[in-house]
Amino acid sequence: MRAWTPLTMMILLLIGSCAAAPPEPPPVAEHTVDPAFVHGTDHGGTDRLAATVVTDVQDYWNEQYPAVFGTSWRNLDGGFFSVDTNGTGTAPPCSAKVSDLEGNAYYCATVDAIAWDRTALLPVLQERYGDASVVVVLAHEIGHAVQKRAGIDADAAPVRLEAMADCFAGAYVRSVTDGRSERLRINDEQLDRALRAITLFRDPVSTNSTEAHGSAFERVTAFQDGYANGPRRCTEVTETPLSALPPDGPNLPLDEALRTESISEYFSELVGEQWKPPALALDRPALAEAHTGIGDQAVTTLLAAKYALTANAGLGRPTTGADASKQIACLTGAYTAAQPGLTQGDLDEAVTVVLDSADTARDAQGTDQLTGFDRITAFRDGALGGAAACG
Repeated sequence: MRAWTPLTMMILLLIGSCAAAPPEPPPVAEHTVDPAFVHGTDHGGTDRLAATVVTDVQDYWNEQYPAVFGTSWRNLDGGFFSVDTNGTGTAPPCSAKVSDLEGNAYYCATVDAIAWDRTALLPVLQERYGDASVVVVLAHEIGHAVQKRAGIDADAAPVRLEAMADCFAGAYVRSVTDGRSERLRINDEQLDRALRAITLFRDPVSTNSTEAHGSAFERVTAFQDGYANGPRRCTEVTETPLSALPPDGPNLPLDEALRTESISEYFSELVGEQWKPPALALDRPALAEAHTGIGDQAVTTLLAAKYALTANAGLGRPTTGADASKQIACLTGAYTAAQPGLTQGDLDEAVTVVLDSADTARDAQGTDQLTGFDRITAFRDGALGGAAACG
């Protein structure tokens, strides 16, 4: 067994909010499609991207659908509708008026069509989360058309249908990142930004809507399941055990969120008698920013990651490099799921900070070689499988 070498350095918590912004990623569309087939199109750049995406996704399903469902794929025969929700044009199918679509995109099963808001949704997504977020949203909607064709949309719970559509979108995006698309390319940075868009479209933690999309944790889990395992796996998607958590609770004051007794107790039990908690030099303003901008669980998650680094050393595991970062994020997920009183809101705050902050996976040298997507994958492994999944 490897000897345990204690980490004696002071661990400084930073959030990275002052880091230079990464360069703007290139457009995802290498070859675009004329949007003339889209009802109501203004022939602008946003509709050109949307037309390219829906064409490419249907090409993907033309190849994959027979392998998964045993019959041929049929392109959407109800068409595609681009709507200026600031205007007074004709309402798309499944809407009584133009404004019903504001800030939204949907699949209308009654006529087998997809509609999107080209003024208050797609360009906003492009600006904040990049072109890949448009790819994810429209691939999700075509995922509902897949369900309709496969006859699996009749009696399924709404949350399961949404998770399945997220999973189908993940399977398609994997084909793009692997270079199998004729038109689109998505790199790691674009994928991370698209994943942030998925968390944006989570349900409010108090929702009881019959059209629920699921929490941020459930949504990224479904998307990554499809990304990792392909579309066949998506037909088996279910809610995770953590979907049964209570919705949310009050946000603890910062001073309470900074308490580490429960974190230390968890890792002490995990590591054993050789456990030595880390010495933390807290960047209180940075942690206060996370507390205000995300919530109390964001602070807890950042603290837990530093304890996870020390626990890795106590368990005789690597403390530097990509493997160490994965284990740190994984152990942080394991601790998060084991917290008494954890809520869905807490879990979503943890997902947000893990995706956004490299500080949730920094190794003993202060580096994190992982993408946000990779950090979330490792965090989910721990949250769903416990510390045993992190070895």
